[in-house]
Amino acid sequence: MVEREVAQRLFAKEFNDSKFNIHPKPDEVSHDGGHAPNFIVSPLGSKINRLFAAGVVTEIDNIGTEHDLWRARVVDPSGAFIVYAGQYQPEAAIFLSTMEVPAYVSVVGKARIYEPEDGSVFVSIRPEDINVIDADIRDRWIVDAAELTLDRIDAFSMALTSGLSGSELFEHLVQNNIPNGLAEGIILALDHYHTDESYLQKLKDTVLDCVRSIGSGPGDENAVPDEDIILELMKKMDTGKGIDYAELIIIAKSRGMAENVIVAAVRKLLAKGMCYEPKIGILKVVS
Repeated sequence: MVEREVAQRLFAKEFNDSKFNIHPKPDEVSHDGGHAPNFIVSPLGSKINRLFAAGVVTEIDNIGTEHDLWRARVVDPSGAFIVYAGQYQPEAAIFLSTMEVPAYVSVVGKARIYEPEDGSVFVSIRPEDINVIDADIRDRWIVDAAELTLDRIDAFSMALTSGLSGSELFEHLVQNNIPNGLAEGIILALDHYHTDESYLQKLKDTVLDCVRSIGSGPGDENAVPDEDIILELMKKMDTGKGIDYAELIIIAKSRGMAENVIVAAVRKLLAKGMCYEPKIGILKVVS
């Protein structure tokens, strides 16, 4: 029986920054005797064959011509995963064709990379399994993804400060309890992306923002958070066609809220997946 690769948990930001594809050699086999898998290597050295993502589906379109091909946008607090399901993913295609947007979902699937002739690179997920979840499961996924991402950042920082390369760096990382696969990926990422401390810090900041999106900040325990006030106002304003962002700001300001507070509250709601922007200037609440 062929053993499947572990589904990696990583944020959309790191996945969308991943542009390096590893193809196995024709005679290369996996550890269980099957065909060696393809991997997309992330800037942190994660070798991605399969991944597990969670977020809010904000858009679904049938972009197929001869056959149905469903494209979905699944948003986490760092960005968006693009998911494609067609005739070779029949269960996922049926799921996407019948679901209502927006909704919280989890997706397990194959990582895919597309490189058109103009030199650009696009990554996506071909789903093996997709399910509706609730906000609590999505929040647990954020925590798991954050912990794993910070672990990779620490491992990569160790590699940078070591001053080593090649087999010496691999041995150094493994001796410091870094898994073999990640140690190999870090060496590949250093060579391809030249990942530096600046990128590590930016990604760390992104991870912390993702974690902060789960709960409200400190303050008077009896005070109503700004985002809760804005959310209730949005629910009242939405007649089914969405909320005009500019009108939301005008009405909230008339109720004594500062514009910068309103904008910050909307950003928090977007990051938490409690609302989304189907088109520029229009907001909709996730029911």
